[in-house]
Amino acid sequence: MGSGLAIQQFLNVLILNAKRVLNLTTGKITKFLVALWDKVKKFKLRTQEYFVIIGGVLILALILYFVFHSRSSPLRGFDLSQVIGAGHLKNSSSPTSSSPPPTFSSSRPEAPLIALVLDDNGYNLEQSRTFIALPVPLTLSVLPSLKYSREVAQEALAKGKEVILHCPMESHKGNNWLGPGAIFTTMSDEEIKKQIEADLYDVPGATGVNNHMGTKATEDSRVMRALLSYLKERGLFFLDSRVTSGSKAREIGLELGVPVLENDLSLDHDPDPQAIREKMKRLGEIARKRGVAIGIAHVYTRDILPLLSEGIGYWEEEGFQMVRLSEIIPYWAPSPGGKP
Repeated sequence: MGSGLAIQQFLNVLILNAKRVLNLTTGKITKFLVALWDKVKKFKLRTQEYFVIIGGVLILALILYFVFHSRSSPLRGFDLSQVIGAGHLKNSSSPTSSSPPPTFSSSRPEAPLIALVLDDNGYNLEQSRTFIALPVPLTLSVLPSLKYSREVAQEALAKGKEVILHCPMESHKGNNWLGPGAIFTTMSDEEIKKQIEADLYDVPGATGVNNHMGTKATEDSRVMRALLSYLKERGLFFLDSRVTSGSKAREIGLELGVPVLENDLSLDHDPDPQAIREKMKRLGEIARKRGVAIGIAHVYTRDILPLLSEGIGYWEEEGFQMVRLSEIIPYWAPSPGGKP
């Protein structure tokens, strides 16, 4: 068998398994390479051809090193303040106890404010574009490390929408739905910092973070302290999706002086259209009572786009003002006992 044909077959093996390689954990890469070598040996190559193959494996290993290294640490040479979002690297030093706490106001806005957050962007670009096209201020929450994460974020920003990172966080169950870039309670503080930094790199322009799942991670004080400390360092806020009543986000946020907002209603928890309509009316009642309200919906929910369009029209007729999530912060006055 000639060297050219052998190398071609070897490259075919690599191409067929490329996606598997990029999704493997470090521990599984060794097993993968061993299995790959077993396949190569079946080609019955001459000695010099083995040297060619070994050289290819070494090059592959070098490429994998840079791929995995860059996912946990953004490449040097980039201006991260332009890539990761407003406030990122705002303060180059670590947070200190003397840093001034965020300013909250108990004053009410002139008109009741509603911030609508759309979760789970990044899987389908065309789907996200339909929400980006809505002619009102919205906040898109984008999952990291997906095929369209960066494109969704960039297009949303270009159309005047706000973007936040939808950070996957460990739950008590169902963690197979987390996807890439997740925060786990077994991680050290430094590992949490590196992971959230890599996730933010995947979602350029993010002004804040909210949790994707996370019933276990948000209940862990150490994990939330590590996460929120990093957000404070970068000048970002946190939206607690409120997937568990035991979340420590609010408590730790007050302790550290980090803006922590809280979801009021998940509009499509029950995907029935009438249930969604009732939730939207309920969100308006909350905004009328408190001055501000935050609602979360999911881009994959069936018929959510026309239902949201209908609800937005209702809110505008009733005198509510649609705003980006960060515009809620000046009016969010948390008290130790509960929501504002």
